[in-house]
Amino acid sequence: MEGDLDPRHAKVKQAYEGALLKALADKERAMDEQMKALENMDEDDFEKLREKRKLQLQKAAALKQKNLLNGHGRYMELSTQKEFFDAAKGSKQLVVHFFRGATWRCQIVDRHLGDLAPQHLETRFVKIDAEKSPFLVERLNIVMLPSILCIKDGKTEHTIQGFDEFGGSDEFPPEVMAYVLSQHKVLKYDGPPPDDVDEDTGAVRPQGVNSIDMRRGKGAIREGGNEKQAGEESDEEMDQYLEGYEEPTGDE
Repeated sequence: MEGDLDPRHAKVKQAYEGALLKALADKERAMDEQMKALENMDEDDFEKLREKRKLQLQKAAALKQKNLLNGHGRYMELSTQKEFFDAAKGSKQLVVHFFRGATWRCQIVDRHLGDLAPQHLETRFVKIDAEKSPFLVERLNIVMLPSILCIKDGKTEHTIQGFDEFGGSDEFPPEVMAYVLSQHKVLKYDGPPPDDVDEDTGAVRPQGVNSIDMRRGKGAIREGGNEKQAGEESDEEMDQYLEGYEEPTGDE
């Protein structure tokens, strides 16, 4: 019958609504506890609370200003590999898109990250041309485009390759990207989780056949060979800035 939900979709909808109701109930319970605590406070307690809140606002304003001066709030391209190292050191949370001009799916990532950057000032969003950064591509094992690096406290925690974690489709909203990035702890996301989320990995389960297949040979990404270019960082410097990055296991 027209209008009837597929049983699978109905189950997902029911689970989503249940999770939303639980979140609202938890929030209401927390507000009730806060109200009870306020009722038992005297004037001195209120003054201490005001001072604490004032300090929090001052620190938040100072951090916001620092982040804005450091490039947060806008999505920009890094022109040199040295800028990558500076960005990794300068921001607590960094999202790096490795792109290739001829790869049109990179334009989808550009659009979404451009939307997210002004909404998440706690994170810096940048992109790097993979073909112009052979040293980084090799050391970070960038084998698929687009690839998104999630860097926290100067360490690469995770690499999102292609669109598999976003559901394996070209059609996904920026909120899905924000949710997945939040699972890798590089931004804060307060909205509801997308449908079909894998609770173990935080990724969105594929809808149908996954058509994303952008894996290329290393030479196609790194035109010009593997030689270290003049002015690039040494292996020792790379290890220092990217400490904690887990190289893939298995045969190359």
